Amino acid sequence: METTVKLAGKEYVDITENTGVSPVRAYIQCSWFSPEEIKFMEEGLTALGQNKTVSLKYSHHPLSHQFHDINVNEHPEVMDDLTWQQNTYQMDMHAMYGNDMGIGFFMPSKPDVGQAYEQGVLYALHKPNVVVVPDDEVTIPLNLMVGCGNTQIIKMSEVATFDFHDVIFKPYDGKVF
Repeated sequence: METTVKLAGKEYVDITENTGVSPVRAYIQCSWFSPEEIKFMEEGLTALGQNKTVSLKYSHHPLSHQFHDINVNEHPEVMDDLTWQQNTYQMDMHAMYGNDMGIGFFMPSKPDVGQAYEQGVLYALHKPNVVVVPDDEVTIPLNLMVGCGNTQIIKMSEVATFDFHDVIFKPYDGKVF
């Protein structure tokens, strides 16, 4: 079955298949602070939408689930508002508790401390967390806590076909700092 989901102001196709196994609901971590990060996020959301083992519709994408549905890229002034800060933080924390797993689109060339924090929370909650890195950044060293604190690290080219039901711990074999 194919549906359309609106995330971060764009439409994405969400393919699910009636296989008797429900697609996972994920807490989808992304950075969106530069044009490169936005492009990587959009590529990742498109690939996840093609993956039959993940439900975009029932997953939590923080940029798409801001307090009062405010787009922080269009209204950065809201980030000064204490009510927005606390409520958006609480919404994200509840989503990490409530979703099956985490999927993080992480760029080693532009590490995001907020995303690393989310990965740590998911680890503490005993939730599997798959970190996706750009294919051309697999040789860039990762922080030890990111490299070794996640369930598995895969390349972007693997996302559309990766079985997110079959996530097992796979040690990271790259360089860390």
